[in-house]
Amino acid sequence: MKRDASYKSFLAAYPPTPGQARPVDGVSLAEAIEERFGVAVPAALQLFWLRVGAGVFGGGEIYIFGDAGSELAGPEVLAWNAASWWRSVYAPPKDGGPFFFGQTPFGDQLGFRWQGTVALPELFMPDTMEVFLLGRDLDELLGELLIAPGALCDSERLARAIEQCGPLPPGQHYTPDVSPLRGGTDESFHVETAVAHVSRAIDEWEVVQARTRSAGSVGVSVGAEQS
Repeated sequence: MKRDASYKSFLAAYPPTPGQARPVDGVSLAEAIEERFGVAVPAALQLFWLRVGAGVFGGGEIYIFGDAGSELAGPEVLAWNAASWWRSVYAPPKDGGPFFFGQTPFGDQLGFRWQGTVALPELFMPDTMEVFLLGRDLDELLGELLIAPGALCDSERLARAIEQCGPLPPGQHYTPDVSPLRGGTDESFHVETAVAHVSRAIDEWEVVQARTRSAGSVGVSVGAEQS
């Protein structure tokens, strides 16, 4: 009952966008994830899918990935996590890499990775290759922390992007006009598909890494969590 109450608090803070959110069978989806990726899905996330669903929430502040049956315009969770570009920066989930189940309108990836018996919640920012630890475990994130607007997405940054580009179409991201890896800032944005944004951001990071190695310096390591 306490967990159900916390999910009601999530829905109060991040109401679903009409026509862009769907119910999800969290148990069946967890079974499909474990079969395909060899990684267990925490009970807290299964219940979150069952109680909250998938799609666009909070006026676009959070997108929760669903399954193919959800018929959502945004990324589908199995295909998204199977994308080849993740292997450039992360180990597979069964080997300690993250599994992503949501994102912000800027493409920052919300996921978990197992550390022993604990599912650690993380936020991966592809534009800067930064990783942030979001709580002690996924239960704390979904049940206690993710119940207020602005928990994952800076409201001023989002307002600036909306003013410049308009409301975000389903399945797309607000992307910096110039990558921070090439000296860009958060001052101007454009819109592109989630696939194009994340794959290009990782490609740019690989270019930076290659230049750094050729210069004889130590490169950036993705996956070092920040608090």
